[in-house]
Amino acid sequence: MKKFLVFIFTTSILFFSQCKKYPEGPSFSLRTKTERISNTWKLNQLIVNNVDSTAQYSNILKDYTVIINKSGSYSISYYVALPPFGNFTNTENGNWSFSSNKKEINLTPVSITLGTLPAANSWQILKLYEKELWLKDIDNKGKITELHLLPK
Repeated sequence: MKKFLVFIFTTSILFFSQCKKYPEGPSFSLRTKTERISNTWKLNQLIVNNVDSTAQYSNILKDYTVIINKSGSYSISYYVALPPFGNFTNTENGNWSFSSNKKEINLTPVSITLGTLPAANSWQILKLYEKELWLKDIDNKGKITELHLLPK
């Protein structure tokens, strides 16, 4: 009986250690990925090319909010303060989906209040907890951007 329990324990450890889909976790969750990603998120930290740039952008991007709905829609909004030009609120709406391996979130914008509609893009999911979401993007010029988000 002891050998059987040791076998079950060892097998469980090996199984759960192999289940880690995202580099920063979690290894295991009872909630689905859709349940964990669906939330109203606020920007906690912005990292550009491995440098914490949160303070640098906090004067420009205020109240950066990402709403991801279970239905497959999303909204990104932020308040832009650009003295002496004025203050603006920008909102991007669109549809989201997971990549086939669920390691990325695909964003397809359908409307934006300021500027031109951005192209569809994908963000690598680094961490996907119910209370924490980390995303990473590398643009075509090699610029690396990480968003660390917390529930609002």
